[in-house]
Amino acid sequence: MNIKELLVSYKLIDDRIELALEEIARLRSLAERMTQCISFDGRGGKGGHSDRVGNYAVRIAELEINTDREIDRLVDLREKILKIVSSLDDDVERIVIERRYIMFENNEAIAEKLGYSLRHIVRVHKSALAKLEKMYNSEEQIAS
Repeated sequence: MNIKELLVSYKLIDDRIELALEEIARLRSLAERMTQCISFDGRGGKGGHSDRVGNYAVRIAELEINTDREIDRLVDLREKILKIVSSLDDDVERIVIERRYIMFENNEAIAEKLGYSLRHIVRVHKSALAKLEKMYNSEEQIAS
């Protein structure tokens, strides 16, 4: 894996977490609607609603466990990325990489916030990635 793949994987994990959270919310909403259909005398309504509510609860619990694992992976990866990025000597390069890959901002937004031209930000980004790749490869070789 190269540095760019590592940086992009952070966004992919974040996206998976977001999708899982949306699915959990959707299933909770369905389960809540189903519980409104269950009669108050303790018997399930027609169509086995209580069974479906139980199935939703199990699915929600599974999704929450998996999402917690993904969040742990995201936090670990964030720490790893920030450690690597902190080794950049140039503050602007560090900021550009962090805003791009940790905060998910595009180059135009970064240029506007930092007061640089888009062209300059693209050059800084390219330069920072090259430096990070070199550092990352040397760290990987040391670890091997």
